[in-house]
Amino acid sequence: MHPCARFLTTLIVCAASLSAGISTSWAQNFPSRPIKLVVPYVPGGGADTVARVMAQGLTEEFGQTVMVENKGGANTIIGTEFVANSPPDGHTLLICTTAHAINPSLYKLNFDTLKAFTHVTMHLGASLLLVVHPSVPANSVSELIALAKAQPGKLTFASYGTGSPGHLSGELFMKLTGTEMLHIPYKGSSPSIADVVAGRATMSFAVLEPVLPFVKSGHVRALGVVMAERATQLPQMPTIGETVPGFAISGFNGVCAPSATPKPVIERLNAAIIKVMTNPAVRDRLIKSGSDILERPLPTPEFEVFVRGEVVRWQKIVQDAGVKVN
Repeated sequence: MHPCARFLTTLIVCAASLSAGISTSWAQNFPSRPIKLVVPYVPGGGADTVARVMAQGLTEEFGQTVMVENKGGANTIIGTEFVANSPPDGHTLLICTTAHAINPSLYKLNFDTLKAFTHVTMHLGASLLLVVHPSVPANSVSELIALAKAQPGKLTFASYGTGSPGHLSGELFMKLTGTEMLHIPYKGSSPSIADVVAGRATMSFAVLEPVLPFVKSGHVRALGVVMAERATQLPQMPTIGETVPGFAISGFNGVCAPSATPKPVIERLNAAIIKVMTNPAVRDRLIKSGSDILERPLPTPEFEVFVRGEVVRWQKIVQDAGVKVN
C-alpha cells in the first residue's frame, strides 16, 4: 500500500473510533440536565395527561427532571417547529400525535416532517368518540344524521383545531352522510369539550380520554366510536362505521426528537420510554383514564415506517374529505 494511502486509512479509522467513542460517552452521560417534553397542545387534553404521566416515570428512570412544556396552537405546528429547531441532543423532545402526520397535507410547513425528526417510539393509539349535548334529540348516529339533514347548517361540531383528527372526522362524516354542519375549531381538547358540555356546541368528535368522564357523568351523550373497532373502554358503544359504511379514523401518540440526535441517545430514550409505558401501574392508570395503550410499543425503526405510512394515508383522507385550510 502506498504510504499516503496507508496514512489516509489510519486517519479514517482513528476518526471513526473517536466518533464512536464520543457517541458512546454522550449516551452514557445522557441526560446531563433536565429534559423538556414539549406537548404541542394547551394543558388538559389527552396528550398532556399522558405526557405528565410519562414525565414522572422518566424522571425516576433518568434521575433528571423531565419537564412538560405546553406549546399549543396552529394544530400543533408551533410546538412541533420549536422542537425541530432545538439542539439535537435528546434534551428537547416532542409528544407527536396524529396531527404530526396530517399537517403535511394541509399546510406549507417550515420543516419536513419526515426529515426533521427521529420518531423515537409510539406507545398509544388515539380513540375518538362522537358525543352530543344531552339536549340534542338524537340517541344514535342514524338519528343524528336525520336531524342534521332536517336542519342543514344548523348543527355545530367542536374540534381541537383545524386539520385535527376531530375536524377531519366531522368533514368525512358530512361527506359520507350528505349532511352540512358548522365546524368550530378550538386550541385544544379541553375547551372544545367544555363548549359541548355547556351546550354552546352541538357535538364533538372528541378524544376519548378527556371526554370519557363527561360521558360517565351524563354531561354529554356518546353516540359512536370514530375508529374502525369498538373501544375497549366502551365495548357496548357501536362504531360510526356500523351505520356509515367507509367511516373510520385512527390516531396515534408517540415521542419524537430532532433528527440529528445521536443514535445511542435515541436508543436510550427508546428503552426508557418503553420501560415506563409498559410498567403495569402506569398502564393501569392510563387505561382507566381512557388511553388506548398499545400491547407492544413500537421501537424507533417500526415507528419511522408507521409515520411514513400515516402521512400517505392521511393525505388520501384529506383529499377524500375535500378539506382545505387558508
